[in-house]
Amino acid sequence: MNREQAYKILTSLISSQNLIKHHLACEAAMMGIYERIQNSKHEPIDEKEKEKWGIVGLLHDADYELTKNTPEKHTLVLEEKLKDQILPEIMHSIKSHNYKYSKATPISFMDWAIVACDELTGLIIAAALVHPDKKLESIDKDFVLKRFNEKSFAKGADRKPIKMCENELGIPLDNFIYIVLISMQKIHNELGL
Repeated sequence: MNREQAYKILTSLISSQNLIKHHLACEAAMMGIYERIQNSKHEPIDEKEKEKWGIVGLLHDADYELTKNTPEKHTLVLEEKLKDQILPEIMHSIKSHNYKYSKATPISFMDWAIVACDELTGLIIAAALVHPDKKLESIDKDFVLKRFNEKSFAKGADRKPIKMCENELGIPLDNFIYIVLISMQKIHNELGL
């Protein structure tokens, strides 16, 4: 499965433009995290691997509209729909972000990256929306980190999985926020921010 095929699947399953934007944000974040991990290991960027990480972000919630009332089925419905189309490694990462129900324990960096960035992309969008001009380019890591530390801000964004970036990916929280923010800023037009 390539990016174009994954995007077609996403748009066939998701009708909400805001949800599609969430997937695009996670796709960008996953590719940014992959690059950071490769650079920290002084290893070259493998474009096929980077695309794989992006596909995880692009499809991680693709069954959300089908399972929003049954969270215990989230990712499992997608797995059934894509069983013959998707690499097991990609599906495991997708299921890992819902490990509470899917029982797919996060193991790889790719698994942990989607767990950590899923909630963060939403928090970053919320931070952009409270800025006077509502633009991603107008906020920085410190602005997002300040919002992150405000417990009353974006209450729906669970901070616990975001903080897993430190122990599971070896990326300090402020650096992780920077990576995800910069990745999202690169696609600000697609995100409408």
